[in-house]
Amino acid sequence: MQKQKEGAVRNNKRMWLLVMISLQLNACAVFDFSKFQLMHKQTVDAVQVPEKWHATLPHDGKVENLASFWAQYDDATLLHFIESAQTASESIAAAKTRIAEAKSNRVSTRANTLPTIDGSISASRSVQQPELVGTGGQAQFGSLGGQTATNNYSVGAQAAWELDVFGANSVLLNAAERQLSATEADWHEARVSVAAETATAYFNQRFCQLQQAVLMEEVQSLSDSLKATEASIRAGFSAEATGNLASASLANAKLQLNTQEASCAIGIKELVALTALTEEEVRNQLASQTFVSDMTVERLSINQLPADVIKQRPDIYSAEAALVNAAANIAGRKAAKYPRVALNGSIGWLWLTGVGFKGDGEVWSLGPVTVTLPLYDGGKRQAKLEATEVAYEESAQRYRSKVRHAVKEVETALVNLHSAKTKREDLDVAVKGYRAAFKATEIKVNAGFANLIELEESRRFALQAEINRLNVQQSSYNAWISLYRAVGGGWTAKHQTSASNE
Repeated sequence: MQKQKEGAVRNNKRMWLLVMISLQLNACAVFDFSKFQLMHKQTVDAVQVPEKWHATLPHDGKVENLASFWAQYDDATLLHFIESAQTASESIAAAKTRIAEAKSNRVSTRANTLPTIDGSISASRSVQQPELVGTGGQAQFGSLGGQTATNNYSVGAQAAWELDVFGANSVLLNAAERQLSATEADWHEARVSVAAETATAYFNQRFCQLQQAVLMEEVQSLSDSLKATEASIRAGFSAEATGNLASASLANAKLQLNTQEASCAIGIKELVALTALTEEEVRNQLASQTFVSDMTVERLSINQLPADVIKQRPDIYSAEAALVNAAANIAGRKAAKYPRVALNGSIGWLWLTGVGFKGDGEVWSLGPVTVTLPLYDGGKRQAKLEATEVAYEESAQRYRSKVRHAVKEVETALVNLHSAKTKREDLDVAVKGYRAAFKATEIKVNAGFANLIELEESRRFALQAEINRLNVQQSSYNAWISLYRAVGGGWTAKHQTSASNE
């Protein structure tokens, strides 16, 4: 009995020694595979970002928080439209779905690094096979009355653990964590995109209505001029050709007004599609608040250093997470070429009862420890490894391209913003001058010192200057929105916002 105990102890020691060796291999392999976690950092560091912007920065390049960008407009209708559009957005809903999938993937990946434990409860009742009794040379079953029924009850747990010997699961878990953060960044990017698209449609509609109002005033003014001209013709003070010119000018103005009204009607349809509100609700919202067209944006400015701006874009963060995932896939394919170690075990309690006896006790087992050695697969593992390496290079090129595209978007928005600001200053002077010239010409016509042709030419210059100024103001609003979107819309990786809280 003593020798049996000593033998069992030796066997247990051998078993635990094998487990410890496997864990040691695991630790060494994690260190070896850490280089795959650094692959994406080397790629990111190698991407060239300009040392400074080549376009003029607004507001002297001060660093501001972008989160309150929309609130500065003090426009309840704009905020209501943005909120409605984000609620109804398909892209935001899809982004939430991707977050849920990423969370599920993270849980599954973490589970691969842990043991699996299953519990079991069983109960059975059995009777031993009756013995055969020979009578008259023939075999017959004996009576069941003398047999003993046995009850068997057991409770136990079985555990299985595939040891992460070469660290692939650890790398994949890190990638799953980054991928979850990336999907949350994508969710924020979708919100920024929807807000920017809705705001652009809203401001386009507002300026469309302003231009429509200018043209309506023009039509009314030309109608009054035509009536005065017709009266002058009837009195013999003006030629018939003067009336024809006044009539043609009014018809042309009405044509422009009709075109503008159609454009504004289409803008209403676009807002309805974006916000999922009814057309009546959209029109009522637009009519409920007066729009201020010359508001100056002060709360959006960017840093002088392009790298600091690019890092806060959610799409760049997401592309970097894709690099981490691609590197993890390489580590996983590498690990598939090496041995796999799995450890199994169980523990439980057993109860036996029958007529005249009962018994109970603990039962357990450790093992087997299974080592799977990949010997030959026809080159399948190597082919998959090469495919993942090519996929990593694709992800790296996609990251580089996104960085270049991000720089271009910011630079373009800055150029458009600076251009709109310069044009507006010149147009303010032009509008003021043409208005004064038109008033002077109108006085001269009434006094008989100028003709209608001069008046209409002066009117046309004044109208065009007014329309141009509205167009430049609209371009300025759109440039601010483009800049807001290009610099990430207030998102930063340090302040990750989860869609689950929305």
